Amino acid sequence: MKKTMLALTTLLVSNSALAASNSLPANCEYGRHAPYDLEAHQVQGAVKSGLEVFGNPYNPVAWVEFLENMSDLLDSFDYLRVETPKHVLRGSSFRAKGNLFDRYAYVNFHNSEKGYTGRDKSNLDANSYHYMSFNKTHGYGLVWITRGDLCSAEGVWVQNKPTVSDRGLTASGGLITAKVNYSVDKYSKAAKDSKTPVKLTITARSDGYNTRSSKTFTTTRTSGHYTLPIPAHAGGGIYDIKVTVHDGNYHQTLDMGSTWVKGPSVPPCEGCLEL
Repeated sequence: MKKTMLALTTLLVSNSALAASNSLPANCEYGRHAPYDLEAHQVQGAVKSGLEVFGNPYNPVAWVEFLENMSDLLDSFDYLRVETPKHVLRGSSFRAKGNLFDRYAYVNFHNSEKGYTGRDKSNLDANSYHYMSFNKTHGYGLVWITRGDLCSAEGVWVQNKPTVSDRGLTASGGLITAKVNYSVDKYSKAAKDSKTPVKLTITARSDGYNTRSSKTFTTTRTSGHYTLPIPAHAGGGIYDIKVTVHDGNYHQTLDMGSTWVKGPSVPPCEGCLEL
């Protein structure tokens, strides 16, 4: 597997007592798992930008020299590898995994916002785990693990959840129509990966029969207005409507309330399952 070896200067932080454990070591491997991930030479500016959104609250001193020298790509089969979600929610905990060769060995976990965040001893499968979060980063962040002289780093996109708001709900001729405004974060998978569409799903629940139907629409636009029609599957009666927007990893659901559909009700067929 192709890896980029990074020769890096010491990352200084305001707490000098933690300087050693907060530092991103020289020759730390930087992996790229998604086609829209950054090249090694782009990491410095992206991590710096992600922190500066909130005024760089953890006050690293040496961001200008954070990434200075890089060597050529090379093949490597080292015994330490970090694995993280590619997209994480700002302010939410996520799990990083340390994949190594040895059992019952301690692995130290770090990220570009807080430095050292904790450690875990590898289990029988030679894996270690640690929960962490990015609270003051919006954009690109870096997660790395160390064990002795070994180091493995991985970039993550720190994003906010999608948003969806009500623009109106109508019912006519057996068709229910919801209108919404929606938006997905610019660092979400749908925004970064051209192969991942934004999905908008309307769900209708019949109050009379407690049955559900849903319909999903896709779009390449990361924000705007959308109209979502769905047939009244149980005929006339009251329906509760919800709309969900999904960005490839995370979703947000809006309760649109209830609407009345004119006409006779249609009981569900015998043996039909609730959707």
